[in-house]
Amino acid sequence: MLAMPLADRKVSALRAGAFGLVVAVALIFILFPMFPNRLNVQEGEVAGETIRVHGQVVVGEGEVITASVMQDLRDAGLVGAGLGTDDVAAAVLAALLGATALAGYLYLFQPKEASSPPRLLLLALLVIVWALAARLFLAQVLPDNDRFYLAYILPVAAAPMVVASLLDAALAITVATTLAFLATFAGFYQPDARAALGGNPLEAFQMVSVYVLGSLAGIYTIHRAERVNRYLLAGAVVALASFAGLLMFWLLDAQRELVDLPWMLAASALGGLVSAVITVGAFVVLGMLFGITTRIQLMELAQLNHPLLRRLQAEAPGTFHHSVVVGNLAERAADAVGADSLLVRVGCYFHDIGKLARPGFYIENQFDGRNPHERLDPYTSAKVVSAHVHAGLELARRHRLPAKVRAIIVEHHGTRLVTYFYRRASQENPEVDSKLFAYPGPRPQSKEAAIVMLADSVEAVVRSSRDRSPERIDALVEAVINERLAEHQLDDCDLTLRDLRAIGEAFRAALRGVYHPRLEYPPPTAEEQETLAAHFLQQVPSAPIDGTAPPIEIERSA
Repeated sequence: MLAMPLADRKVSALRAGAFGLVVAVALIFILFPMFPNRLNVQEGEVAGETIRVHGQVVVGEGEVITASVMQDLRDAGLVGAGLGTDDVAAAVLAALLGATALAGYLYLFQPKEASSPPRLLLLALLVIVWALAARLFLAQVLPDNDRFYLAYILPVAAAPMVVASLLDAALAITVATTLAFLATFAGFYQPDARAALGGNPLEAFQMVSVYVLGSLAGIYTIHRAERVNRYLLAGAVVALASFAGLLMFWLLDAQRELVDLPWMLAASALGGLVSAVITVGAFVVLGMLFGITTRIQLMELAQLNHPLLRRLQAEAPGTFHHSVVVGNLAERAADAVGADSLLVRVGCYFHDIGKLARPGFYIENQFDGRNPHERLDPYTSAKVVSAHVHAGLELARRHRLPAKVRAIIVEHHGTRLVTYFYRRASQENPEVDSKLFAYPGPRPQSKEAAIVMLADSVEAVVRSSRDRSPERIDALVEAVINERLAEHQLDDCDLTLRDLRAIGEAFRAALRGVYHPRLEYPPPTAEEQETLAAHFLQQVPSAPIDGTAPPIEIERSA
């Protein structure tokens, strides 16, 4: 229903190649030398600004441009006709290297969150837009002859931060290094900026290093961020890392001056602030446009004040309590295997919302002792019970729950049988078709959905058991996990046997805590009874009032 097709869960060589080709063509047009003659000067004119070649002044502002000056400018590529073959080849090569780095990563490392065509389109757009922004902005601020460090206002870190927030943190690191390389190439590709490198050869290395450091700092800070203020913190960390990088190279610069420090600090701060603002805005807008589940969405859903959860608590309190307990179990297991514990917890809260359609048909909500299934045949009962999956999906769509939560709703039973009613039917007819009693599926497609399935089953089995001793709990947990393996319900997710052992241990530890033994309270003393009798002058329950001791009769005084 919601499971991603197998073809979309893998970046094939063809898909990676198409992605690389599209990005490469776009980058070639972006990096192609559009302004080969930045200096519009003629021999005999008065220079309107100071012009440097390789860091050396060849003509000052207000001076006449001589024939020798024009020759120096031609040699540096600042004036003259046409595009050089070397310039074109360099631009094409830079574009191919950047696109190949990204496409190669996608094919070799197969990031799950960036495998479908829409996600690849999002990634391509981020890289292309940021490369274009770098090309246009750096063309205006380089060369930095006045040492204002304006190039570091450019929010290069924003694109990798958006990728880390919406797609994959490891992929974001590759995007960070690729964009830093492309931005630096675009900046110093201009003839005058290239000529200025002669005076400070470290400037290009400084730029790529600062861009990478700032981006990495942003990625590490917002990884699995759950609140907006974490993004503001990321902006501050980006600024700090950028300033530290600039300071490192400034200490190596023989021409450094103290007046550079305020400019470095201001440029770093602005770059970090703009990166944070762009990341928050793009994170929200792109998440909605591309249907990507964000952690801020999950944090809102985890507060238990969602209308669906309020309805569940009021109309199906047994199901609500079960969902909360399953959430606690599953969250602990997710932490043990490195899965997304926040998604797991939210998925557990909403996994049974379909039971709101007919809450009285589920045993946990039958408080008056009446069971409507007693009037139904096993097949009809099974269909009523399994219908909560489809009903839950419809409610989730109506309330715009994120796609990952909807996936857990439809996958948490997999293609298992509605066991109780299948066995009842088998007692009446041993030849009954088991497929008639199966949930619609699909089987869990992710670690998170599989953990919810296991936690849901374990909690139900242990709760229904009369013996909840630690030994019995351990045996039941082991049996449930082995049963799901034997049923092939875990074949489509990437849980390993080691993960299953860790999950089982997490379940056992949590359930032992839930069903730990308690001491039986002794009856109240005579002094306690007299005190209570004098205070209430009526029948009162014996202390303590937790139901562990039987009530006693106290006669009223005359």
